[in-house]
Amino acid sequence: MLAESRNDSAGPVLLVALASDDVAVYEGAIKALVTRRSKAGHLAVLKRWHLFTPRQRELVHEGRGRLSGAIRDAVLSDDTQLFENACELAEQFSEFDLVPTLVTLAENQKNPHAEAATELVLRQVDRLSEMVLSPRDYSDRRDPESIRRYVLESLERSVERFRRHQRTALIEAFVVLGGPSCGLMRTILEDPHHPCFQSVVHTLATSESTGVVELLISFLKTKGTSLSVLNIIRRRTDELLISRLLESTEDEVLPKITKNLSRIQSFEWLKPNEPFTEHFDEQGQARCIKLIGASGMKQDDLLELLKKFLDQGEPAARLAACKSLQSIPGDLANRLVLNSIQDNDPLVQAVATQQLRDRHIPGAMAILLKQLDSPHKVVLEATREALSEFSFSNFLASYETLTEETQKSTGLLVCKVDPDTITGLTAEMESQSRQRRMRAIEMVEVMELTSSVSENLVELLEDTDHMVRAAAADALQFCPTAEVQEALRHAMTDRSGAVQSAARASLEIIEQTLNTPTKTN
Repeated sequence: MLAESRNDSAGPVLLVALASDDVAVYEGAIKALVTRRSKAGHLAVLKRWHLFTPRQRELVHEGRGRLSGAIRDAVLSDDTQLFENACELAEQFSEFDLVPTLVTLAENQKNPHAEAATELVLRQVDRLSEMVLSPRDYSDRRDPESIRRYVLESLERSVERFRRHQRTALIEAFVVLGGPSCGLMRTILEDPHHPCFQSVVHTLATSESTGVVELLISFLKTKGTSLSVLNIIRRRTDELLISRLLESTEDEVLPKITKNLSRIQSFEWLKPNEPFTEHFDEQGQARCIKLIGASGMKQDDLLELLKKFLDQGEPAARLAACKSLQSIPGDLANRLVLNSIQDNDPLVQAVATQQLRDRHIPGAMAILLKQLDSPHKVVLEATREALSEFSFSNFLASYETLTEETQKSTGLLVCKVDPDTITGLTAEMESQSRQRRMRAIEMVEVMELTSSVSENLVELLEDTDHMVRAAAADALQFCPTAEVQEALRHAMTDRSGAVQSAARASLEIIEQTLNTPTKTN
């Protein structure tokens, strides 16, 4: 009844109830006082906060939102216990509106609560920063971004008063909550003579606050970031920043930070002479390579790092390192590519294989020819791509200009490189042009593919042109199958004497081949 009464006397009566020894009455008074909108009653509850049981504290939490005025008065009180109680509740309730008041207290060097107020400002700012950076919790009707702007305004005013209060922790709070778009932040960072410059730089260089780390990453995405900030990013070795830097190498983020990364020539945590590879998992190692590849690291240092990853890295890292070599010329890069040809991972072998021809490495052709026998499909495809000029279409176009020896050697290579060779030969043998059919038969023999296209050659024994039929009969001497022999016997009855002679000669050669005993060792 007293909780709901509009009579002003209800408040004093409830204050008397706070002195009751009866727990039910005592807790009922607490609940009623926090329900009523009476600052005096709220202050009375705050004075006893440190004495409450967990259950009684839960009753106070039910009055969240109504206690703000009392908390503000308690923070300004000279009563140390009341101040501490108010600070504890302000933090639990996330009373961000109290930050300007706490900032004023913190700036007063003579105030006995200045240090505690400063620490609370930092904790509140860290909490607010987390809210801003996290997905919006719509169960809390407060807009984190609106609160941030309100709190940041009070911190910016404190920055302007820095000469007077010299409270560097307040500068840290400003940095945590500010961002690359904050005009005052940019002004300070662009002016080494600004009174807050050293404090801001120190905070950026040492604070492990999530807000500061996110601010540094935001600076990487911002055009025209000052060198002082990039140097801070370069020198920091804490795990949180390193983790965020590696995350920033995602495909959708990396292009946004490439320009600033290209102005960073090294990272303190990533040096060839330090045992760093074991500190990262496979994906982390691969991201390290993407990061240094986008940075402005000197080529010699970059190659040393890539060599270390190729020697000691996980498969994904070795693959990324091998890809990074594509844009790097020179003897060392060439040696690393050659070594990668022998890697245990077929993907790494494939990437190295793709680079051989463009690097003009001596003996590259011999290596590629050997790679054509690889059991790994990905390596075989990469080799064929590297030897793409040895296609059937190119061979066909230049065939008649080549010497017999070159026709032979190139033809055999084309067979291994171009998987469409048989299809191409078949199409030529089916051409309407007599000349193309004749050339196709000749190419079949040169490329030693008669067995592969024997059915097509048998069909050509019925060609309308006797020269084509004769050429087909001659080529079939290399196909000692029963079907071919039967077709050749039939061709011996051809109306053309040239076809009959060719068929007879081929049959004799086949019979000799079949009757010749196989040599054994």
